[in-house]
Amino acid sequence: MIPARRWVIGRGLLGRAVERTRADEVFSVPVPWDDPDRTVDAFRHALTKFADTRSLLEIYWCAGRGVTSTPRDVLAVEASVFERIVGVVLAAPSETRSRLTVFLASSVGGAYAGSPVPPFTESTPVASLSAYGDTKLRMEATLRRATTDGQWRSLVGRITNIYGAGQDLSKPQGLISALVKGHLSGQPTSVYVPLDTLRDYIYEDDCAAVVDAGVRRAAAEPPGTTITKLIGAMRAVSVGALLSELTRLRRHRGPIVLGGGDARGQALDLRIRSEVWTDLDGLARTTLPEGLSRVYQAQLLGRASPR
Repeated sequence: MIPARRWVIGRGLLGRAVERTRADEVFSVPVPWDDPDRTVDAFRHALTKFADTRSLLEIYWCAGRGVTSTPRDVLAVEASVFERIVGVVLAAPSETRSRLTVFLASSVGGAYAGSPVPPFTESTPVASLSAYGDTKLRMEATLRRATTDGQWRSLVGRITNIYGAGQDLSKPQGLISALVKGHLSGQPTSVYVPLDTLRDYIYEDDCAAVVDAGVRRAAAEPPGTTITKLIGAMRAVSVGALLSELTRLRRHRGPIVLGGGDARGQALDLRIRSEVWTDLDGLARTTLPEGLSRVYQAQLLGRASPR
């Protein structure tokens, strides 16, 4: 059997981790993200080249720089680009669409921030509290409709808090990476949610392993099927416990500032319990101490050998 051809869109923490899950060379084209029209045109021209193979096709949408505090108008542009690109896929020949599986990286925090009773499952009614959450749900709905109309297969991964050694420290998210950076630099880290806030943290390679296995499985579903899967470690820890664990590992507490920042759109408790393809949850094997240590070592190495 010819291996599936993969196109990973987005070169952030998740996108790079997804690329690493297999030894193949993923399809890639430059994307001019600063210009929506050129972005869509680049995708349109690349899709024909991507589909020029007899193998199954997999597109992973791991792009997006929005966070809960991102303005609505900025997020609207991101959603619009995604919708236009999905429209390009819908216009592709049926022979192409019949071989295609699409993955969309979505957000547990975006989907369930306003939901009242954790732990949340795939059957929990969604309740966004932010423009970020609204945008993620809008993108999910777009893909779900198009999948039905276009008769391909899709997997929506609602991801908890992904972290890892490849975190972009310039992006205003990633509490673990920010705390480690504060430990190393001595600069205070702002923690703008209460210390009893519960979050599920999944290591980058574990998250990618679940995504990879999920896409392979989704490809065997009937045409027009969209599967929604919660992706996380299925273990929640408080922010206070996270700080304590980092202190234990490094033998000193880094400086923090409580309450400095915008906590709108944030929920106090984002515990989850997946009910879909639960055997895949076992792929999240990295313990929190292991993950923290990897992030620390990576940042330490980066400071010792800056680019």
